[in-house]
Amino acid sequence: MAWLLVVAGLVLVGVGVAAAVGQAGSGAQPWGNELSDNFTFVKALPFVVGFGVAVGLLMSRTYGAKVRADGAVRRWSPGTVFGHWVLTLGFVLALPTGMWQYLGGILDVNLPIPLYLFYRVHYIGASIVLFAVAAFVSYLYLTGDRSLVVPRGQWGRHLLGLAYELPPSLRGRYAKLLRVDLRQPRPPAGKFTFYEKVVEFPSWSIVLALITITGLIKAGRYLIPVPGFVLWLASTLHVAAMVIIVIKLLDHLRYTFPRWSLMGAITTTWMKERAPAPGQSSSERSGTSAAGVAGGGDT
Repeated sequence: MAWLLVVAGLVLVGVGVAAAVGQAGSGAQPWGNELSDNFTFVKALPFVVGFGVAVGLLMSRTYGAKVRADGAVRRWSPGTVFGHWVLTLGFVLALPTGMWQYLGGILDVNLPIPLYLFYRVHYIGASIVLFAVAAFVSYLYLTGDRSLVVPRGQWGRHLLGLAYELPPSLRGRYAKLLRVDLRQPRPPAGKFTFYEKVVEFPSWSIVLALITITGLIKAGRYLIPVPGFVLWLASTLHVAAMVIIVIKLLDHLRYTFPRWSLMGAITTTWMKERAPAPGQSSSERSGTSAAGVAGGGDT
């Protein structure tokens, strides 16, 4: 049934996009390339979102903790790995083209490439990002996985754990700012590090929601009336979200590259042992070993 829904969703996306492209290029309206692409993008969005929801259903079928004979555990489900790389592809297409739309105007620099092609690639990338977001929301809803969410009443424990994952030069100032008592012992992290649960997942969720909502407002202004102030605010926040995403990507690479087992896990889904946090000894790491990872679900 899941595969049938995915195939049906793919067919509907093809039909919807073809209809939107045909209508935009029919010549009934004297539109330029940029406006035609915008119209096609907006008309295709419901089909893209619906297809993402259907694929999220299929992704949820891969959910579940597993252990291999060699002791490796599944940290990420195959569905999560698929969604991660689809989202990465969307960023690769949407971020550079989106940033250039603004930087080119600010710097007053023109490339020997028509501007509408930047918009076209940006719309394609944005559609892929929106598809991935819809798939992940559907996946998380269907699986009920909350392993990256700080449980209610445990923020104090997680803020303390995050303090011990920070470099010693920052730990004291962080503890003083948030009134974290470093005299308490370091708590075990479990499946995910405290940095992933306190910083990475919440910030990614907020910035993806921000760039999605503001992008939809900007794209939909040709179909429904949008007040000038709302459009200005959406455009400003959309650019801010793009900048934050670039910063987040750099921080994500900074965090994952030294922990090569995490890089392998997001490619193969399997991990033998969690990489230690900065300054973490082998004895402290034992609480976040592969055995600890196997104790939770995957996401």
